[in-house]
Amino acid sequence: MAIRIYIVDDHQLFIDGLKSILAMSDEIEVVGEANHGQKCLEDLNKVSFDVLLTDISMPGMNGEELSRLALAVKPDLKIITLSMHQDFSYINAMIKAGVQGYILKNTGARELKAAILTVYSGANFYSEKVKEIIIQGFSSDNETSSVPKWEVPKDVVITPQEKKILNLVINGMNSNEIAEMLEISYHTVTVHRKNINAKLGVSTISELHAAIKKMEIRFS
Repeated sequence: MAIRIYIVDDHQLFIDGLKSILAMSDEIEVVGEANHGQKCLEDLNKVSFDVLLTDISMPGMNGEELSRLALAVKPDLKIITLSMHQDFSYINAMIKAGVQGYILKNTGARELKAAILTVYSGANFYSEKVKEIIIQGFSSDNETSSVPKWEVPKDVVITPQEKKILNLVINGMNSNEIAEMLEISYHTVTVHRKNINAKLGVSTISELHAAIKKMEIRFS
């Protein structure tokens, strides 16, 4: 059975182009489309689909609001953001909204298909450029950033790789997602997480969050 796709974008020409590309795959079928989020929400109980492809900037309801509302109705729905926006604020907002994938509109047909198949299987998918932006955003020391910040005791040494992993952990990613994001093995992530917990003297996520509130960082 083909993976059923629903597309939301305010540019009909772009939707038509996506449909032409996806029509070349026997594994994927476009079963619905909309030029605004409200129609997609109205179709949730009318059209059966597995993966939602949505833009962010659209008239009326943006992609973030659409994703939150759609997932509230159908928690198992898979959502991929397909956008021109490369700012961390947009990407982070969509991740927090619950999307499982984020690819850029300049992507090729091969990556688009890979994103759909990956997300449908239950894993996350981010374009390489998007991965770089996420890692940089979560690791930024910019005080104006909206993501949670952390510091560690002066007598604790955290390596740059551990910093990346710790930032991703406290921003809600699990070990599998971190492994995908950093392109390292799941085992490597778990080893780093054990080392981090040992250095900070914690054993749970809640203890980790409590430990990082008022500490000062030092790198090896």
